[in-house]
Amino acid sequence: MFYANELSCMRQRTVLITGGNDGIGRATAQVLLERGFRVVIAGRSVEKLRAAVAMLQHRTGQDTVEYLLCDLSSNKSVHQAADEFGQRFSQLDILINNAGVFTNELRYSADGFELQFAVNYLGHFLLTQRLLPRLQAAPAARIINVSSVAHYHGTIDFDNLCGEQGPAAYDGLQAYAQSKLANVLFTRELARRYPRIESNCLHPGVVRTRIANKNTHWYFSLLWTLYKPFMRPTRCGASTPVYLALSPEVKGVAGRYFDELQCCRKPSELARDPELARELWEVSEQLVDMV
Repeated sequence: MFYANELSCMRQRTVLITGGNDGIGRATAQVLLERGFRVVIAGRSVEKLRAAVAMLQHRTGQDTVEYLLCDLSSNKSVHQAADEFGQRFSQLDILINNAGVFTNELRYSADGFELQFAVNYLGHFLLTQRLLPRLQAAPAARIINVSSVAHYHGTIDFDNLCGEQGPAAYDGLQAYAQSKLANVLFTRELARRYPRIESNCLHPGVVRTRIANKNTHWYFSLLWTLYKPFMRPTRCGASTPVYLALSPEVKGVAGRYFDELQCCRKPSELARDPELARELWEVSEQLVDMV
């Protein structure tokens, strides 16, 4: 798919992948390491990050992989991660906002937001904002947001971003869909505000990760485990993030939604609403105190 001259041009490029210590993120990191990238994986556990770095080095024979501590459920941690990245690395060419969480009971972030909205979307919004100067300085920057086909079922409830309606009214699947719709709207607005950056989002397919084995009731975790043999392996789940990171076919393409077959698809009607995208951006700025 990629030619030697393309690879040689990429050898010194730097990519940051959130949730890079496991699942789709780690599989994506491995492929990009094999392609000659300098890879930085971000996560909230130093022990897991160190283990992932060691595994990636062993599997690829490359030592150009490092980790960055970043808890997306904490605005303070995101700010610290962005500061540390700026101190340690001179450039950022590609940002892959991959980390995600699912829970079927109401949980809150360190800042009091509904956890899925905070981790899957708002933390990435803040991290991207803080890293935009680095990305704008890159000659051909790309931002890749991992969304989901679940966004087709999502709505944005501006009155319930902090779980104000309480545990009794909480629907974990709906909250997940809302966070993934927010990813698509974020991508659209990024493309409008920063047209020089190729910002796109994707659905990776139903992938054999541990996302529904954590923070869920035992029976939900069991159903997820039983269904895993029918899911795509993580290496396949990484194919579309890798495609959007590397392919010359998406040069100049921005604000689009891709599926697991690397095909550009029409997202939901709400995801195509420019006013909703603009409102979500403005509300998000207020929530993370970026105004």
